[in-house]
Amino acid sequence: MNQMKTNSPTAKWSAVPHQINSVSINDDGSRCVYGSSYERGSGYFYTYLYDGDGNLLWRKPIVCNEQIYQGVFWVAISGDGQYVASGGETADTDPQTEISTPGFLQAFHAGTGEQLINITLSDRINQVSLSQNGQYLAVCYGKNIEVYQLKESLVNPGEFINSYESIYKYTSSNYSINSCVISYDGSTVIASGIAYSDESGKSTNTTNDQTEDTTSGVVLSYTVNNGVVSSLGAHELNTGSMRVAVTEDGKLWAASLHDGSCALFSFDSPDDKTWQCTPPQTNLMLAYALDITQTDQGDVYVACGANLSGVGPGGFLYLVKSAPIEFDDNHCQDGYPSNQKQGIIQWSKELQFGVNPGVTMDKNATFVTATDGKPVGQTIEESAGNFYLFNATTSDLIWQQKTTMMNWPMMLSRDGSSVVGGSDDGSFFYWKTPQT
Repeated sequence: MNQMKTNSPTAKWSAVPHQINSVSINDDGSRCVYGSSYERGSGYFYTYLYDGDGNLLWRKPIVCNEQIYQGVFWVAISGDGQYVASGGETADTDPQTEISTPGFLQAFHAGTGEQLINITLSDRINQVSLSQNGQYLAVCYGKNIEVYQLKESLVNPGEFINSYESIYKYTSSNYSINSCVISYDGSTVIASGIAYSDESGKSTNTTNDQTEDTTSGVVLSYTVNNGVVSSLGAHELNTGSMRVAVTEDGKLWAASLHDGSCALFSFDSPDDKTWQCTPPQTNLMLAYALDITQTDQGDVYVACGANLSGVGPGGFLYLVKSAPIEFDDNHCQDGYPSNQKQGIIQWSKELQFGVNPGVTMDKNATFVTATDGKPVGQTIEESAGNFYLFNATTSDLIWQQKTTMMNWPMMLSRDGSSVVGGSDDGSFFYWKTPQT
């Protein structure tokens, strides 16, 4: 790994004595949000909104004056910084009755703190995603995908309120929906699902410490047009889909997969993969982390973070560029579409621990972030962790922030000026990126 360069954060504050499972930052880094949680217990949990200078603008409790289980799992802030969404869970599943874990969904106007939705759902919220202007909100929980629209409602004569109202819901019969995103322009919703063939919720370990993939998956796509959500496509996979990401115009999307590979899909052919890229590492395992961007020049990049089995580095980060397949005089193009693409790995890095979902890029792929760390066996103990910032063009490590516990979330602002990260040790970080 490259030698770490000295680059101190411009702002750093320790937030709460609970872990931080999700962070989000708006387009220009002027506002950021995170939620407090505790993966293995109960507490008093909140959604927090800060400005770029580290000033707390507000904090909102999930439930006032009541301890709840686990707390905030995912947060989002709209690109314009005007709306915030938060989701997670409030109670543990009863092992006797196997009742689904109650999930909660909240959303707020960032400027006023006005609550726009506060509901309980059947399962933990796995992800929330807002369009750039906050008019649409995509949510996934259990086997469900749900889309909400911000609407003005008449409650009394001459009195209107704004609230998020459900405009679409889909329940899968086969797959747990673990990730969903809505495009920046609000035109496309993408979701991913996973099913375990042994119904245990885990993959089977082989004797050589590699993972036998006993999963299947699906990538689902939808269009959103003037408040009407329509199914666009569905592609089933022979491995589970762990996370999805979509370009700003909703025309391309990617999925990170349970076998450590990643795949690209397109609006023109949503029922099939454009390409699937699998690094040559023989000990590659599930990929939790993913982002995609299409630059102003039209280049498409996918960043993916996966786990490695065995002794040595625990994580693997790689950057893929989508490029046309070139044919020479010795390779006939007959039978292949003229615009056929392939995924070409630009660079890869081994990281200290398994890579977590904090892999993001700015709009023009100037930087790539990554986080790592892992639980120690089936215990409450955790490894240490790292936040990483890489130069996306050269793959150089710009800086590395070490923490005493693992780190799950990290996110770059759209303009690449700022980056935020949250740690299981309760610390929240805000950095300004080096400008070139």
